[in-house]
Amino acid sequence: MVIKILQIILAVFIGLGGIIKVLRIDFQVQHWQEYQYPMWFLTVTGIMEIIAAIAIIAGFWNRGLVLIGSSIIVVFMLGAIYTHLFRVHQPLNTIIPSTICLILSIILIVRYYNQ
Repeated sequence: MVIKILQIILAVFIGLGGIIKVLRIDFQVQHWQEYQYPMWFLTVTGIMEIIAAIAIIAGFWNRGLVLIGSSIIVVFMLGAIYTHLFRVHQPLNTIIPSTICLILSIILIVRYYNQ
């Protein structure tokens, strides 16, 4: 039951983040400009996050989809952590959301891989 709740939390958080990116909400565009990544990559990242969120929810019926969605999130969260700390040299507290999502993704991967 706890794993299912973690799935929902992760999927909602990542899915909302993806929607914000795809819609190019002002604050996200400003962040992306600060990161010096191209705007097309903002859209691609948002689409991939939405796909990952859908896969994690669909994982209630197909555990392979949880592994795919969580793996996508691991890659993107490692990229986010790198960007905050090394690309734009932001304070350590800026990686808290990315680190939480990374940890939740790893928990889901370990849990579903070992079933």
